[in-house]
Amino acid sequence: MGNMVGHLGLTRRALCCLGGVSVACPAAEPDYDGLIGPLAAAGNFMGAVLVSSGERILFAKAYGSADLEWNVPNTTDAKFRIGSISKQFTAASILLLAQEKKVEIDRSVVSYVPDAPPAWKPITLHHLLTHTSGIPDFLGFADFQSRKTLPSPPAETLLRFRDRPLEFPPGTEGRYSNSGYVLLADTVEHVSGETFAGFLLKRVLEPLGLHDTGVDTHRAILPHRARGYTRFRQGLGNADYLDMSVATGGGSLYSTVDDLRRWTLALHQGRVVSADLYRRMTTPTFHNYGYGLEIRNEPGGRIIGHGGGMEGFSSFLQYREKDRLVSAVLSNVRTDVTGRLANQLADLARKGA
Repeated sequence: MGNMVGHLGLTRRALCCLGGVSVACPAAEPDYDGLIGPLAAAGNFMGAVLVSSGERILFAKAYGSADLEWNVPNTTDAKFRIGSISKQFTAASILLLAQEKKVEIDRSVVSYVPDAPPAWKPITLHHLLTHTSGIPDFLGFADFQSRKTLPSPPAETLLRFRDRPLEFPPGTEGRYSNSGYVLLADTVEHVSGETFAGFLLKRVLEPLGLHDTGVDTHRAILPHRARGYTRFRQGLGNADYLDMSVATGGGSLYSTVDDLRRWTLALHQGRVVSADLYRRMTTPTFHNYGYGLEIRNEPGGRIIGHGGGMEGFSSFLQYREKDRLVSAVLSNVRTDVTGRLANQLADLARKGA
């Protein structure tokens, strides 16, 4: 794919005076690189970015290294772990099953998860999707760091929180919980009879042509994989190992900036789920959370997106509904700037339109 740099041309004009005659002249193109370059030069960002308007890519560029030990530069087709951006793919998988009448969004999770405890009976799939179930987030448990290196598919992971008390009655408030998305992945597996990775590949990724996106495993030989790094007091170092099965449903995917662009357009243009289910997916509940997405109503229109963070990686994907702007920022260093950069890239694109 290489570095893809679009040309804004004469999309915005100002009045210039030539020989006493006022004529239209092009405005300066947005300086996307001027926004990100200094951060990268200072060591505060390493990764790939993209911003597009509709189908047109306005700017795409990679910064820093995909592998510091071999001095391999990042490229725009590098594959990054995307963390919790994965949740919207999990939500779409559940909605596809709902579209086929194989699950009901407002039905109790105990209908789909074998041996679910009685305490989960009031919890629906809707509660899991919107982080309103009350199930505690297993990432916050005291033993998470010591167990994150061990293989743990959804059916095993849910045993970690199965007997924990709910933090609040389902539907009464919202609290972010990766545990809910483990249960959603487990539901996909039990209802479809396939692995979560297999269902996602067959039903979502292949139909949309997203060949650079998938469920990651440590064992896989993945062309153009970006290695993940963490900033320590002495500088950058290799990130902690995480067995990716632990993150199934909530953060197990890898992708590229262009695949995320194409996914975003497909989702929001009605090519993934029906209009009614899409409406449910993008209706905010507590803390502006929909189904794997955060939705903000702004004066310029709805902004729909999600961030991600995990060992060695940070990410943010944003869609501005009115202007059909997509901004994707993927970093192979754990950092807190990806959300800000995605927002600023979209702002620049909107001003340059």
